[in-house]
Amino acid sequence: MDNARVQLRRLDEDLTAALLDAAVADADPAEVMPAVPGPPGWTADRRAAFLAFHHEWAATPTTYAILVADRVVGAARLQPAPEAPDDALEAGLWIGRSHRGQGIGHAVVALLRTEAKSQGATRIVASTTETNTAAQRLLTTAGADLHHRPTPDPNGDTIEATLDVD
Repeated sequence: MDNARVQLRRLDEDLTAALLDAAVADADPAEVMPAVPGPPGWTADRRAAFLAFHHEWAATPTTYAILVADRVVGAARLQPAPEAPDDALEAGLWIGRSHRGQGIGHAVVALLRTEAKSQGATRIVASTTETNTAAQRLLTTAGADLHHRPTPDPNGDTIEATLDVD
């Protein structure tokens, strides 16, 4: 993937609507938002909850739509890390299924590193589940140190990552 084709744009109203379209077309709700009770799939309630969740995130200055060739394919965020030192920002991202495995995640991590550095951070922290081997591979390839933390999560224990921004 040509990294120049991957961009992060601050999430706004228009991009939030495009983000919902990308999620409905290319992701399971559990991959991109907190759980909402009800039948599986993109119900009207889940779509409304997705918009409400991302409208809240859009109010923060470090939530982004991931664009490839000007098309929204996922979302990323940087925020103060509640359980990490002051010089660390917590990162999160999701990419639609049909865009995975193309180097987009690596480009996004590089862009997040640059953004974190511009905000004065020296580290990025992230977490995933032990069953999300793709995220672990992405983080390891980027140079992150991974640490296993036992949790009662049905998706497995938590894997915590620390990545220097330099």
